[in-house]
Amino acid sequence: MPTYRVLVRGKFDRPSEAVRDKLLADAGTSGLSDLVFSETGALTYSPHLGGFSFRVAVEVAAGADATRRAHDQAELMAMELLERENYPYRDLTVTSTCMDDVKVNRR
Repeated sequence: MPTYRVLVRGKFDRPSEAVRDKLLADAGTSGLSDLVFSETGALTYSPHLGGFSFRVAVEVAAGADATRRAHDQAELMAMELLERENYPYRDLTVTSTCMDDVKVNRR
């Protein structure tokens, strides 16, 4: 089963004042560990609250539509997280890298 590193990007869609306060309070708690691609995913954003990214590692069954299934799964995970936290969002885009296709140059 191929593993994909998927990056879901989007924008916050006019969050209320209470949501802005919550986002700003949580903005200072993220560090470099949030920039990794994990199975549970990690939401990162800057304090200006313009956009965000959700990084996740996804395993899907091999096949012609594996990339699409990885994108769909990651996008759904991001949407579930954002909706669970009541973060309004818009303009989601998804990109990925299949780790099975990455070549490692060794000396």
